[in-house]
Amino acid sequence: MIAEALLSVVLASGPSLPAPIQIGPKHHNGQSLYRGKHFKKAHESVRKCIRHRESKGDYRAVSASGRYRGAYQVSPAMAVGMGWNVQRELSGLVGKVRARSIGQALRAHPANQWGMYWQDMAFWITWNDGKGKHHWQATVPGTGCF
Repeated sequence: MIAEALLSVVLASGPSLPAPIQIGPKHHNGQSLYRGKHFKKAHESVRKCIRHRESKGDYRAVSASGRYRGAYQVSPAMAVGMGWNVQRELSGLVGKVRARSIGQALRAHPANQWGMYWQDMAFWITWNDGKGKHHWQATVPGTGCF
């Protein structure tokens, strides 16, 4: 609850909200930058493992085929879906107009061009308390993340 309230304050403050599309550092080895209602501290080690297995922690990563992008190596179609989910999540927190603007920016760019915060947020929404683990090969038993 505290993390969600803090996110509401950050999002409502305008300039403190990270730009959806930004070329920042390639790596961030700390905790998830997103700490909203979908964040689960108990799953943080799995998130880090998935991020490492998928991209060695590189938020700007592009797969050898060029198809999968970002720290969590998502396909273009999955990135579009994640963009919609982020927009839906933000709508009640920052208003529909601002949420739409962020969602459109995310959907218009490949995931490796999204800021770290947005990649982490999209991961947690998609992860959905483990219900979305099938999206990542690294969650198959015996691959090291479980």
